[in-house]
Amino acid sequence: MADNSSGFAVAGTLGTTSGRGDGDGSDIPAILITENASWDESRKPTVVITGAIHGNEWATPEVCLGIAEYLLANKDNSEAARDDFGMLINEAAQKTGDGKTEKKIVPSISDIARLLKTVQVVIVPVLNPDGYDFSHTDAGRKSYYGAGWRPNRRIQGLLDQDIVCYRQDGSQYASVPSDVDRCFLADFDDTADGGDLEEEEVVVCESRDGSSLYLFEPSLNVDSAEMFDALYGSTDPARVVCASSQRRVWKDAWPLIGEDTVALKTARADGYLQESSGVDLNRNFQYKWDVVQDQKHLFIRSRSPSSRMFRGRKMISEAETAAMERLVARMNVVALIDYHAGSTQVLYPYAYSTTEHAEHTYLGKRWGKNDYEAFRLLSEQIASILNRHDRGDPSIVNFTAAQNYNDVSVGSGVARDCYYQTERIAAINIEVHDKRYTYENEEFRSIVPKICKINVPGAVWFMFWAADLGARVED
Repeated sequence: MADNSSGFAVAGTLGTTSGRGDGDGSDIPAILITENASWDESRKPTVVITGAIHGNEWATPEVCLGIAEYLLANKDNSEAARDDFGMLINEAAQKTGDGKTEKKIVPSISDIARLLKTVQVVIVPVLNPDGYDFSHTDAGRKSYYGAGWRPNRRIQGLLDQDIVCYRQDGSQYASVPSDVDRCFLADFDDTADGGDLEEEEVVVCESRDGSSLYLFEPSLNVDSAEMFDALYGSTDPARVVCASSQRRVWKDAWPLIGEDTVALKTARADGYLQESSGVDLNRNFQYKWDVVQDQKHLFIRSRSPSSRMFRGRKMISEAETAAMERLVARMNVVALIDYHAGSTQVLYPYAYSTTEHAEHTYLGKRWGKNDYEAFRLLSEQIASILNRHDRGDPSIVNFTAAQNYNDVSVGSGVARDCYYQTERIAAINIEVHDKRYTYENEEFRSIVPKICKINVPGAVWFMFWAADLGARVED
């Protein structure tokens, strides 16, 4: 693609991944698109577009590549950009001729030639190549009830500390407390009786003397505030949430030595401790990485290396997130789209809360609005562009704009929150496919091209808008 771009594109890498943790990382490929493209240019306003930060979100790299192809196909086109149905992408600009209206934010740029003179676009189709590759294997596709492998592939056993335990406020004990039972996230294995292996389904507790193991409140959901309160409300015995570099598996066929209790020695001899790998890269960013308030239901999973939502042992612990930090520090990044799958939404900061809003004026003051209002209006406009045409599939329609995934979900250490709050970047997520992540071959060939055609115009409009931001707002 870059070789045939007449100087409008140059390929490169952001760095290498964490790999399995032993120096075997993969390159993180990227392409830079602009007039007279060069990775040495650091002052030009930059829009970053990323895909597959979660390995199982297979449509997102294709969307990123579709955006790159559209930009390069129209690099010399000074006519107003259109979608594949021939509709103007920045339609409102042709009607108003100015940069703002009362109810809409209208970009001043409408064509790709002018866009690429004004900004440079860095596209990272697969930010998590190790997780993405593994998600295409049989084991990776089966992961988490068939949703596919989400995190990267770092082996947790290569990390420094074996067991860490947490107080109720989220702070870490300096050493493992000896006067409490230690409780861990675990899988539930009922395969010996013809059942299933249920991932991240239960909490198991190890007695303080290290002799026995038991299920804790199996009727409670692991991802619930009730489970958190029950654990930390325990008094006889007292219990705390702990995590280790190993995955724990409770086997329902184990012989009991007491009421609901198994000898830890027996469990260890029969596969209780297994290899654990992976960090959820979109929980590894620095802003609100350690939130507890209003996130009790996420506490156990986010701190457990065996969870697909493990946040990492420290913020920016992974080579992939560190590579993004270096890119943002080196270039004049003003806006960013992070593509995901799982719903049909355009999401803006803050992911960590349903009540706190982006009330600054880093971005919105250009239109006489605070940033929350600016984010809401631009996200609604992108959603309306994505909803323009019926593509014949109900799972890729009805895009909405929202602060939170499915309107109510929260998450800490999320990319869009970090880029906006710490760097004043206009960062959004776009979710491209409702309740879908991986595909069979025929479905991939059928649905993913439609997803790309839907999303390219929305990205182009966002880049038109971002071009009006100019330089990143500084202190």
